[in-house]
Amino acid sequence: MFYFSWDVDLNFVPSIRETWIWNLEGKFGTNPPKLGEDPIKSINGYLYNKQFYSFKTSSRPEIDPKYLIDFPLLGNGYLLYEKIGDEVNFFSDSSELFWKKPINSYPRSGYYASPVLYLSGDNNTVFLLDESGNRIGKQELNGRFLTDYRFDTKNKGCVVLFSGGEIYRLDEKANLKYGFDLSKEKENSFFKSLSISPDGRFVSVHFSVNDKDWILILDEKGEVVEEFPLAKFYPHQLYLATSNDGNLFLQTPDSLQFYEDGKLVWEKIKTKQVGVYQSIFASDQFVVAAVDSELQFYTPKGNLIRKKRISPSELPVRFFPGKTDSVFYMETKTDLVQFQML
Repeated sequence: MFYFSWDVDLNFVPSIRETWIWNLEGKFGTNPPKLGEDPIKSINGYLYNKQFYSFKTSSRPEIDPKYLIDFPLLGNGYLLYEKIGDEVNFFSDSSELFWKKPINSYPRSGYYASPVLYLSGDNNTVFLLDESGNRIGKQELNGRFLTDYRFDTKNKGCVVLFSGGEIYRLDEKANLKYGFDLSKEKENSFFKSLSISPDGRFVSVHFSVNDKDWILILDEKGEVVEEFPLAKFYPHQLYLATSNDGNLFLQTPDSLQFYEDGKLVWEKIKTKQVGVYQSIFASDQFVVAAVDSELQFYTPKGNLIRKKRISPSELPVRFFPGKTDSVFYMETKTDLVQFQML
């Protein structure tokens, strides 16, 4: 089972501690914490070796290999959809079939399935549906090849980005908060990456013009509050975290960078270059990033809170929110770990 110890134990605020661990393969873990969120009741389930384990039923439902599965991490039930075909099925927590519909696209439920994004095969259209498989709100989004989408961690919708610059900010009912083409007055541009601040106010956009990378930070109305260049060009998606102050943490294969008011404040060079995927997560009170063989915790102002070691064999990891603001989760190759701010 995954194990770690803090490098230091100093009186920093917030105090972030591991409060629960679950072994993915063995399907067992420590007792839920006495105080705070119960992970068994909050997390829907997880995938291990392409098999879905449901915390709701403490079991792995039998799934025909012709189907792929999608499920809201903090919601209920799961979707089965055909690898090749147009059949989508929604099952309850108890594996009871609630509905079956001919939908020729791929579902992405995010954290709460509000809304569920259905991605077209050509990646030029995103259909917006609810848990019952009915179109809601804006109903569909169109653009020039989907490159990124991010769900609001507090169940307040999502943001969708196409490479051509079409961006859509939606609420939890898929109603449009703002939507427009970012590529206007930006010839030869390509839009790649997104992030949403924990309070949902700011959206950061990573894009390139010719061979130069840029960052846009938009406010809740979609108006630009910052626009600044990056020192290096990255021909791929980057992983970003945006604070409630509009500050930016940028995870690249070679470094972790922090920007405030559009200016690079610091950069931490990684000892080893790894793949494109990088782990980073922002809450109201901190940002956590995987750097080399460490988890590094920062305040939203970019000040280091603490570090902890993690075995390279557990990487890459992913983070996702809890249902309460004081909780988040980390999934490694072998374990689920709950962290709480105490």
